[in-house]
Amino acid sequence: MAATITLVACHQPATEEQTPATDTVTVEETVAVPEVGGQFIDFTAVTPEGNELSLSELVGQTDFVLVDFWASWCGPCRRLIPVLKEMYYSQPAGRLQIFSCSVDREEADWRTALEEEQMPWAQAREDEDHVCSDLYNVEFIPHTVLIDREGKILGINLEEPEIQEFLFAE
Repeated sequence: MAATITLVACHQPATEEQTPATDTVTVEETVAVPEVGGQFIDFTAVTPEGNELSLSELVGQTDFVLVDFWASWCGPCRRLIPVLKEMYYSQPAGRLQIFSCSVDREEADWRTALEEEQMPWAQAREDEDHVCSDLYNVEFIPHTVLIDREGKILGINLEEPEIQEFLFAE
């Protein structure tokens, strides 16, 4: 890949499920926080076909899983898609899976974007019963998480060259 793309992020609107910043966590409550070097946090979202798809179904099936939180209305997210396609197609089978999880509130907008973008990898959308972005502290999109075959988080919001380093390292 010759070109590097720098993206400006879109602010993710708060959902009703997100707790206000003024809430406090008590000692009894333990909240897993995704961090580089730690294990991925599983989540389940809804596919375009209406089925549930969990991140755990993908981790371990390829050398890397890149989770991409995005939305149809986010310009930087949409500009990242061709970069992800090039990255995806440049890898041999079994090397990279991408799991795009939309934070679109309107299902119709998401479906229109899927038709326009024609992304060949796993697609899902969070909804009121499947709030995934909260688990990964997504405040801005695009928000990416690179996970290895063993489920270890290798990077969060890596730039394209940093992702390439992992993909092409032997």
